[in-house]
Amino acid sequence: MFSELSYNSLVSLLDKKFCVSVADKRGRITYVNDNFCALSGYSKEELIGKSYGVVNPNYTPERFVEEMEQHFSRDEAWQKNIMAVAKDGSPYWVNANIIPVLNEDGEIIQFLSIDSDITARELTKEKYKETLQNLRNIENALDHSSVVAITDAKGIITYVNEKFCALSQYSSNELIGKTHRVVNSKVHPKSFFKEMWNTIQSGEIWQGDICNRAKDGSYYWVSTTIVPFLDDEGKPEQYIVIRHDITARKQAEESLEIALQNDFRTTVKNLQNAIFKYKATEDGEIEFTLFEGQIKERIGISVDKLNTQELAYLFTEEELITFKNHLLAGMAGEIVQFELHYDGLYFLVYLSPIAKDGEIAEVVGTAIDITERIEAEKVIEHMAYFDSLTSLPNRRNLQERVKKKIAGASEGERFAVLFLDLDRFKNVNDTLGHHVGDQLLIAVGERLRDCVHSENAVARLSGDEFVVLMDSGDIDKLTALADQIVEDISQPYYFEKQEIFVAPSIGIALYPNDGEDYSTLIRSADTAMYVAKEAGRRTFRFFTEEFHEELMEKTFFEMELRQALEKGQFLLHYQPQYDLKTGQIKGMEALARWNHPVRGFIPPLKFIPIAEENGFILPLGEWVLKTACMQAKAWQEQGLPPLRMSVNVSMRQFNQPSFVEDVLRILIETELHPSYLNLEITESMMSDVKRCETVLQQLQDAGITVSVDDFGTGYSSLLYLSKFPLSHLKIDQAFIRELSNSNTAIVKAIIDLAKNLGLNVIAEGVETEEQEQFLKDLGCNEVQGYLYSKPLPRKEIEQLLFH
Repeated sequence: MFSELSYNSLVSLLDKKFCVSVADKRGRITYVNDNFCALSGYSKEELIGKSYGVVNPNYTPERFVEEMEQHFSRDEAWQKNIMAVAKDGSPYWVNANIIPVLNEDGEIIQFLSIDSDITARELTKEKYKETLQNLRNIENALDHSSVVAITDAKGIITYVNEKFCALSQYSSNELIGKTHRVVNSKVHPKSFFKEMWNTIQSGEIWQGDICNRAKDGSYYWVSTTIVPFLDDEGKPEQYIVIRHDITARKQAEESLEIALQNDFRTTVKNLQNAIFKYKATEDGEIEFTLFEGQIKERIGISVDKLNTQELAYLFTEEELITFKNHLLAGMAGEIVQFELHYDGLYFLVYLSPIAKDGEIAEVVGTAIDITERIEAEKVIEHMAYFDSLTSLPNRRNLQERVKKKIAGASEGERFAVLFLDLDRFKNVNDTLGHHVGDQLLIAVGERLRDCVHSENAVARLSGDEFVVLMDSGDIDKLTALADQIVEDISQPYYFEKQEIFVAPSIGIALYPNDGEDYSTLIRSADTAMYVAKEAGRRTFRFFTEEFHEELMEKTFFEMELRQALEKGQFLLHYQPQYDLKTGQIKGMEALARWNHPVRGFIPPLKFIPIAEENGFILPLGEWVLKTACMQAKAWQEQGLPPLRMSVNVSMRQFNQPSFVEDVLRILIETELHPSYLNLEITESMMSDVKRCETVLQQLQDAGITVSVDDFGTGYSSLLYLSKFPLSHLKIDQAFIRELSNSNTAIVKAIIDLAKNLGLNVIAEGVETEEQEQFLKDLGCNEVQGYLYSKPLPRKEIEQLLFH
């Protein structure tokens, strides 16, 4: 189990676009990333503070915590495929991995959930079935001579066709769920299968002959092709296996030695395969002495035509040389196997040398028509290397091409990778459906091909992510191309009488400057694309190290910010508020401070906006409110006169449905009387008049006062301002800091307005005696600022209060 979160692993997960969420030990969500929101359709405000029951009705906080605690008492990680429900009611699926986060005492304080979106895989089951049907059609097209099987990544059989069952004599129920060990004949050594697994697990296609054992104990031979299908990370997730029954050919080869001692022409004429013999003449040329079998009749080849080279015009000179070299290798005693393409047909040819008295007397060969198998393999290969929706090269294809390009690059050679993501594509899927979304992706692919004038230069990675591979490293040319792509892709699309607009964000990375391998290049281009999105979308950016460093810095900062509360790095400073007439302290404003162990004190202006953005402001705001109330109560118990404690409230906190309930709960927990708590809100929170009026009335009914902070910098309707139950208006310090003619008029107007509304006025940011006198003359009620005291930590403010 993890005692604390690792920066590098978290960054790596973010790079791979996981859905990340954090729940506290009560099962309440304290953090979600953008991917979680994008997948669920909920905003961070709608998720933070809730349980996972928002997206999965099966989970209450109690059930979630109970299940996690029971599981983690036995295992270190929890993993399960889960169906959830998005905000619009549509289902989606994730592979959820939950890891407990422990404190120094080994107690669970948080649950970190790292989820992979597997919705596409679930939603494409029908397409998967169609693929299986295509494989069955291919099987039928092979004239019942092929065996088809599908296994998962571990080799567990998930599908077999009827030919497999007929050949092995096992039923599908006896095969599915097992491995191919069921039909292992033990003819081949373990090294044979080890080499096969090493090949396919690396993503490569494997071909070879395998001897299997049927249920009745008999043996049969199959010529086998295994094609790995890769997931988005380039790892095999299943294997398609196509076999061709070659038992007859093997038996024929085994009986050839016996047949050679007799005149076996009559026998071989009835064989499905072609049987031929040849030997070397005295001058070293090849002379065919036999060519029989039913293939002979179909293709019209005879011994005379072979010896007179009458068919040579059907081959290129290079093919003829290769063919002759194979024949000569057979005469040299080698067992040879090769494929031959003749007149639109494909043959698998085997050459077996026959020795007499220690010398090769002749070579016996067989030729099997494998045309239909080759065509089927071409279909499967296309499925493995091309996207089924857009027919563009897929991730595997792109990866192999980039690796090949890097391996063959000369010194100084440059090329570029353009990583493209469609802005607002999810909205199209959510509102118009996946069918329209698929049509849009096809159209985008066609426009990209038109832009680069090449079909193979464009690849679709997954979802709405495309990559363009360009040979040029010229910045001007790439800039012009990116401009054109943005312009062309942003033009409207028309589907089912709907006019649809999407726009791309593009990141550009150059080889070798921005990466010397495939993964680094793609990651650099992805980073630049992310920066393009932040720049306002519908644009492009070239990768720079500064981008990478800024992204990493922001990521680290966010992670540190989340851990800071658990590690006790936050504290409160307090700034006194004075009665301007009497000079007595009327209240305190509690202000959050972050004391980072390495960076030192981090200004609120740096961490508060980020906390607002990622939702951390909710747990932070609750901590500030509770800590401030506890301190106010503690001072009262120490004998100080009761003081009003003012606490700032963020927009996210204020908009939480449970906001008033949470405030009252904290007051009960800290035993602070509501009359000593003042909540400071901003004018922007008053834009939703109906909700604001309801919340403020509930707070007033509970005895809590509310003031408007930074008044004068926003917009407030005077009509609604007069109706809201408020206690104070706080004049923004910007007006006090510079008492120009316009500012003095504004300050005077605010004070007059407050008096007419029956509200008190607090002026913040008072730093000079001139400012103090000015406010006195206008009848301002209270002040705070450096003229009296800067915000101080608890011990220092207590020295002021107790002396």
